[in-house]
Amino acid sequence: MRINSGNFKYRKITLPEDIRPTTEKVREAVFSMVMATVPGANVLDLFAGSGILGLEALSRGASHCWFNELDRRHTAIIRSNIEHCGAEAVSTVYNKDFRKCLRTLKSQMDLILLDPPYQSGYYREALEIIDEEDLLSDDGVIVAEHLYANPLEEQYGKLLKIKEKKYGTIGVDLFVKGGQDR
Repeated sequence: MRINSGNFKYRKITLPEDIRPTTEKVREAVFSMVMATVPGANVLDLFAGSGILGLEALSRGASHCWFNELDRRHTAIIRSNIEHCGAEAVSTVYNKDFRKCLRTLKSQMDLILLDPPYQSGYYREALEIIDEEDLLSDDGVIVAEHLYANPLEEQYGKLLKIKEKKYGTIGVDLFVKGGQDR
C-alpha cells in the first residue's frame, strides 16, 4: 500500500497482516471531501492500524497527527511507517484504548479519522466521547468509515452528519459540530 498524494506520495506503507486497510479509492475520495480542512490541521487517527490515514493527512499538509492504536504490534509498525516518511517531528503515537486516548487529548482536532474494526460497535461510544470532551474544533470534520449496511446515526450530541457516501460496501460519513456545511 502506498501514500496517494502530497509530500510522501508513493511511499510504501507496511501493513499489519490482521487489519483491513482503507483502500486507495476510498482514501482518495475521503481526502477530496475534506481537502480544505487538511492544510495546517491537527489530526487524530483514532484506530490507526498501519497509520496510513494519518500519514496521508500529514503528506497533504496537516501540521500534526496523533495516532492511536491499542495493539502494540501495530503501534510498532505505525512508528516504522512514520520514520519511513520522515514524519517523526509532526507525529505523536499512543498505545491506548480509544476511550483513554480521547480523554487524554488536551487540544481540539481539526480532522478526526474514525475507522475502527467494522463489527466492533465502537462508533457510537467514540463519537459520544468526542462530543462530551469537545475534541472537535468549530470548523473541524470527523470522517467515519463503516460498512454501508450498518449506517451511523444522524446525530451524536452536537455532532451532526452532513454527508454520506457509498463506495461499494463501504460507507463514509462526515460529521461536524452544530451542522456547519462544508
